[in-house]
Amino acid sequence: MKPFSHASLSALLLALPLLVGPTCAKAATGTPAQSAPSVASATAGNASVQWVPLEDGMKRASASGKYVFVTVYTDWCQYCRKLNTVTFKSKPVMAELAKNFQSVRVNAEGDKSVLWKGKKMTERQVAKVSWGVTGFPTMLFISPKGEIIGSYSAYAEPEFMVQLLRYISSGARERKVSFDDFIEGKS
Repeated sequence: MKPFSHASLSALLLALPLLVGPTCAKAATGTPAQSAPSVASATAGNASVQWVPLEDGMKRASASGKYVFVTVYTDWCQYCRKLNTVTFKSKPVMAELAKNFQSVRVNAEGDKSVLWKGKKMTERQVAKVSWGVTGFPTMLFISPKGEIIGSYSAYAEPEFMVQLLRYISSGARERKVSFDDFIEGKS
C-alpha cells in the first residue's frame, strides 16, 4: 500500500478512525522489509525514546499537560522494527517526543497487565478491544485528559513523524486545522 498523501492524511486524522498505510499483516509474505532509507536528520546512535508504562504515561500527561504518544506493535512486524531502528532513533523525533509527549509502547500480543480508564487488562486486550487496533504499527495520540484524539497506522519516516508530532502537540488537530494547512504554515 502507498502511504497517504498529506491531503488524505489530513482528512483522516480529523476523522479519528485508524489510518492505514504500509503496515504489517499477520499473514505477511516473509519478504524482508526494504532497507532503511537515508535519513536527512541525524540519528542518535544507541540513544532511544524514553518509554514509560501506560499508566505512568497517562498520570504524567495529566499532571504536565503533555500529550501521550502510544506505539502499538508486535514482535514479528517488520515496519514496527523499522520504526524502532530508524524513526525512534532520529534525534529530531526523540527531541519532539521528549518535549511534548509521554511515550508509551504497547505490545498488541502481550499479556503484560496495564490499566486503561480504571480497568485492568492485558496489553493485547487494551490494543484490540479498547482501541480497536488491527494493523501494525499503529500510533495513537492521546490528550492530557486521556482522550484518543488521533491515530496513524503505518510506518512513518523520521521527517514525517516530526511533522505529525508537531501537528498533534500544537493543538492544530483539535482546532480542526488540516494537516496540509499546518504543514504550509496556515494554522
